[in-house]
Amino acid sequence: MYSVVNATAASQEQKTKTIESDPREYWEARLKKNFGLDSVGLIGLGKHYNEWLYKIRANVFLRRMKAMDVDFSRLDVLDIGSGTGFYVGRWKDLGVKRIVGADIASVAVENLRRKYPGDEFHQLDIGDDIQAIENHRFDIVSAFDVLFHIVDNERFEKAIRNIYSVLKPGGLFILSDNFLHQETIISATQASRSLHDIESILNDTGFKIVGRVPMFVVMNYPVDSTTRFLKTLWRVMAKVISIHEFFGWVAGATLYPVELICVSSMRESPTTEMMICRKPD
Repeated sequence: MYSVVNATAASQEQKTKTIESDPREYWEARLKKNFGLDSVGLIGLGKHYNEWLYKIRANVFLRRMKAMDVDFSRLDVLDIGSGTGFYVGRWKDLGVKRIVGADIASVAVENLRRKYPGDEFHQLDIGDDIQAIENHRFDIVSAFDVLFHIVDNERFEKAIRNIYSVLKPGGLFILSDNFLHQETIISATQASRSLHDIESILNDTGFKIVGRVPMFVVMNYPVDSTTRFLKTLWRVMAKVISIHEFFGWVAGATLYPVELICVSSMRESPTTEMMICRKPD
């Protein structure tokens, strides 16, 4: 879940206070307005461009998971911030033994329970009380495009501790973030934390970092780039895409094959990456 809309400094500060004070209310309103990929994806860039983005996400996720040579049919998975259920579906594609989903918004949980009546979904804030799942233990916990929306550092650290607590020994924690090679950038609804800070929190909690790979290179805002021209070029492209769904489809169709090459060949990205961590045995 990610927004590319820039606000003034004053409105950013006010919105940050709002989401920190009641993030559940923020996500309830956002998902009730539009329960689709363009609501949990890049706001303002429309349905078609976001569909291309999620095709990339699926490709990177499935390729990386299959490369691990794991028997997923024996594994229990917890998906944090399930939203519209995109990654719930991808875990099912891998044939996991059991999938449990969790989201801060009741509208997400209600829709997921209807869509997947045979599976288990809970409404909870991973950075707060997790009583609903605290006695569960999972082989894998995933949190894609979720944790960077926890703008409060204490709640972010608690989210990492909560995830660690529900993992089995030897279990995997898979997350996506921007992992900046610069100082943390905090906006209205998102904290792009530095790689150093995130690694420090993970290590202090007890996780061992297994690896990190790009999820996007050219199709997402290059927040980790220090090149002004690159950021300006992306903003111009985003403005064009936002004019009409047709431009979003054309941009996505054009960049998709380029992005597939980039995410499969590059080791670092100027934007979102996927990290895999392990809880020691």
